[in-house]
Amino acid sequence: MKIVFTGIQGCGKWTQSRILEQRYGFKLLEMWTEFRNIVKSGSELWNQIKEIIDNWRQVPEELWKKVMEEVLKTHTEENIIYDGFLRNSWNLEVFNKFIPEYKVVLFELDLIKARDRLYNRVYDPETGETFSSDIEINPKNGNKLIKREDDKDIESIKRRFNEFVEKTLPIIERQQEQWLVIEVNADQNIEKVTEELEKKLWLKK
Repeated sequence: MKIVFTGIQGCGKWTQSRILEQRYGFKLLEMWTEFRNIVKSGSELWNQIKEIIDNWRQVPEELWKKVMEEVLKTHTEENIIYDGFLRNSWNLEVFNKFIPEYKVVLFELDLIKARDRLYNRVYDPETGETFSSDIEINPKNGNKLIKREDDKDIESIKRRFNEFVEKTLPIIERQQEQWLVIEVNADQNIEKVTEELEKKLWLKK
């Protein structure tokens, strides 16, 4: 089963993907994590991008497409969750080329509640886990928790929301017209969201 997780920032995609990963053996692919893996690999593709960045030029869309194509071609596991792959029109174009059949899970959350979640959270830069801002240390590994740069203030959060509304939401609406989207209420506690997700994906007998 190929599943795309989408929704406004702060809707809990990361938390739910980790749960499905642990319970059902899904492979979680996060676009920016995979991009960093390409960076670390020192591949020819990365060398092309690095040269452009080092010369203070903007990386062209065609190169970003090659990065996405490389990720999609490399991972052929049966059960995959894709997070951060469909944020704009060219993302959709590349994705549909390599992944012809998939489901989209939309985690629905009010913008005000999403804003409050982002503003009041910190994260572990090593694992990506998020916590309430009153927690300073990850209890699982002892890592110091920090604020994400794009969560640091209300204006930063608004810019992220605008990006979602202007570029990602139209993609979701197109997919809804194709009956690809499963809607899950993200304004519940974690266990309730998981329960609804499992039911709608027919994961739980």
